[in-house]
Amino acid sequence: MKKLANIIVFFGLIFVLAACGSSTENEASEDSSTNSSKEPIMPEVEVQFKEEPLPLKEETVIQAVVTKGEEKVTDAESVEFEIWHSEAGQEQSDMVKAEHTDGGVYEAAYTFEKPGTYVVIAHTQTSTMHVMPQVEVEVAGKEAAKKEDDHGHGGESESAQGHSHGHGNSAFMVHFMNDHEFKTAEESTLTTHINHKEKPFENAMVKFEISSDQLDKHKYVPAEEMNPGEYTAAYTFPSEGEYTVTIHYEKPEQEIHGHQEETVQVTK
Repeated sequence: MKKLANIIVFFGLIFVLAACGSSTENEASEDSSTNSSKEPIMPEVEVQFKEEPLPLKEETVIQAVVTKGEEKVTDAESVEFEIWHSEAGQEQSDMVKAEHTDGGVYEAAYTFEKPGTYVVIAHTQTSTMHVMPQVEVEVAGKEAAKKEDDHGHGGESESAQGHSHGHGNSAFMVHFMNDHEFKTAEESTLTTHINHKEKPFENAMVKFEISSDQLDKHKYVPAEEMNPGEYTAAYTFPSEGEYTVTIHYEKPEQEIHGHQEETVQVTK
């Protein structure tokens, strides 16, 4: 009888230990599931200038401070500043590549050639996301600042009152990745980033319209959203030459439709 009691106790202990192990595994599984379901942290980019208003016809340093949560991002894939005068519009923008200096700060030098309001977008590509914050800045120049003081103007200059970004809807910013080679007879990846009010324009219908003298008719290629606000499609250019790529983006249910044209050079 004593032997039978010992056997019962032995198997009872095995059952308790197995139950504890199962419980621990379930908890670990739940923790893992919870962690994997967390959304990735969106990188934040702050555009800074060492002085404002910016000087006219003098080299100026523009900075982008890139962080992710409390961490400084020192290994961004690329940071580029897109700059244009508000009167000229985005079609006449300049792209300036920035270099990392220290502690998540990326810098580029640029010379503003005329006074007025400029739009600056910091196109920032990390390993997982593309963000493009937009700011506006005044370029007054020493002469313009002196005139304001002489006339006692304390408010905004005339150039800062009412401006256009050169598009039908300035709330949308479209950036087509045109900084790599497109070659004939091999598949090319077309990529565009779209922001609405400085946030990724998600879940939109996007397509690339491709036209050229080399084509009998326009080609339409639907794009797929790979990351928030990032849309890509594959296309093979049949021959070398100049092509026009028009990015169409829309949300019919919200009566949103816009487009932007880009020029692409295709080589052999």
